[in-house]
This record gives sequence, structure tokens and C-alpha cells, in this order.
Amino acid sequence: MSGLLGMGLVGWIVSLVIGFVVGGVFFLSMKVQVDYVVSGRGPMWLAPACMYARMVFLAAVLIAVAVVMKDKHSERIPAAMLAGITGVFTARVLIGRMVGRGKDEGGADGLAD
Repeated sequence: MSGLLGMGLVGWIVSLVIGFVVGGVFFLSMKVQVDYVVSGRGPMWLAPACMYARMVFLAAVLIAVAVVMKDKHSERIPAAMLAGITGVFTARVLIGRMVGRGKDEGGADGLAD
């Protein structure tokens, strides 16, 4: 096994990008959901429905990774997950900063007056 945990540089970059995309979709959907419900435009049942939809989305991603890497690439799963989680955390930080800027620009609760 090489110093890159069995994956080449391209594998790490691809896993990082996929994790960033999945994390971006996940956390942006949370931001949109909160903005929609807090502003009073959406029903209250939307919050739990979106939460369960995000859980199904993540389950589908994890199942897809497990199926694709099942036999031939099973030794690379830890490295792929590590790179993917790094991408997810990066997306979380960037979206968190974006949400923070929205609060600074709007009123005390982050909504425009």
C-alpha cells in the first residue's frame, strides 16, 4: 500500500470533489430550508420532511460508494471516505461563512428589513 493509502492523487482529488459536492448540497439544502420556514413562507412540516430527505440522500451516497467499491477496491474505502469527509467539512465551513455574512447584512435575525 502506498503512502496515499492505496489511492493515487487523482483518486484523492475526485473523492474530495465528490465530498464537497455532496456536502454542499446537504448544507445548502439546510440553509434554504431554514430561510424558507423562518421567513414564514413555508409550512412547519417542511423542516422534518427535508431532514428525512437529507438522511435518505446521504444513505444513497453511502450505499453507492459501498456498491461501487465493494470487491475490487475495498482497501481504498477508508481513504475515499477520509477525502470525502474532508470535502464535506470544507463545504460546511464555506456555507457557514455564507450564512454568517447573511446575518451581518440583514437585521438582527438575518432577515432583510
